[in-house]
Amino acid sequence: MTAADPNQAFREECAERVASYADAPIADSAREFMRESTVPKYSYNFTWMGRPIIQYPQDMVAMQQLIWDIQPDLIIETGIAHGGSLIFSASMLELNATCGGNSDASVLGIDIDIREHNKVAIEQHPMFKRIEMIQGSSVAPEIVEQVKKVAKRKATCLGLPGQ
Repeated sequence: MTAADPNQAFREECAERVASYADAPIADSAREFMRESTVPKYSYNFTWMGRPIIQYPQDMVAMQQLIWDIQPDLIIETGIAHGGSLIFSASMLELNATCGGNSDASVLGIDIDIREHNKVAIEQHPMFKRIEMIQGSSVAPEIVEQVKKVAKRKATCLGLPGQ
């Protein structure tokens, strides 16, 4: 830990704290929370910029940290649902661009069935300028080829599997 760099000291302290949770009662509590919150669909209670997002808030904060640290040119998400996660990722990329990150960074969403009402809502959202969607199975060879073409134009990619 270096007193001269308080941000580095903070990151090191965080890493130490997180590592200590593995064998602590908090790990059991976290597992219990996940188990108990799944059945009543706790993660279905949130929105991001007006779109339902099926995510846990703590995961969204963690994703924000990853997106900021990695500064990806492309985020690939499998599973679109209502589009909240696409909007979240696009808005994080927009913030990155505002702070000097890649102004051309984008999100690619893939889903086997993009519901028309969700597609329209996503296309009408202000963050859509950073979003591209592909309908089809993310493991189908023709979809994989489309994804490769999009990713080929990018330097840094971050893939996010669907739930």
